[in-house]
Amino acid sequence: MKLREKLASIAVLMFCVIIGGASVALANNVAQRDALRSLKRAITEANAPALTTTQETQLNTLITAYKDALPDEPDAALEAARDAFDAAILAGNLAAAQAQATIIANRTAVLTNNKLRAEAAFETGALAVLKTGGQYDPLVTKYGAERVLALVGSLVGHGFDGGRGGGPHR
Repeated sequence: MKLREKLASIAVLMFCVIIGGASVALANNVAQRDALRSLKRAITEANAPALTTTQETQLNTLITAYKDALPDEPDAALEAARDAFDAAILAGNLAAAQAQATIIANRTAVLTNNKLRAEAAFETGALAVLKTGGQYDPLVTKYGAERVLALVGSLVGHGFDGGRGGGPHR
């Protein structure tokens, strides 16, 4: 009898795990499907014209292009320079640490420049879509230009609080 109870408990537990996993996957899929949800809400609150299907496609294309322009993994050259920097410091070699600091600074500048260029292309493109659709002016009237820019930035993961996200990290 105890074996049956254990098997029943295991079956119930497995069922809960499957349902929980499916719920999480569904929630992630829904969030990914409508990346424009916060923008749509703001547009509604600003009494601006709704996004057209064409505008949604354009914005989603811009989001994809932005994400594709960013590296998928940490920069190997930057990581190697940081490791060499740490090793030089641990070895007490100031000259080597300073040389690595220059490499780190230069590589960080290149990565930051690439990120900012992608960000500029995305944000100017997204704002152009909103301007041609008549949403931009009502959004600016309701929220102000900086908040609208932050809202657009939030479409690619920047905080809606106006934060720009950091530079390249390890």
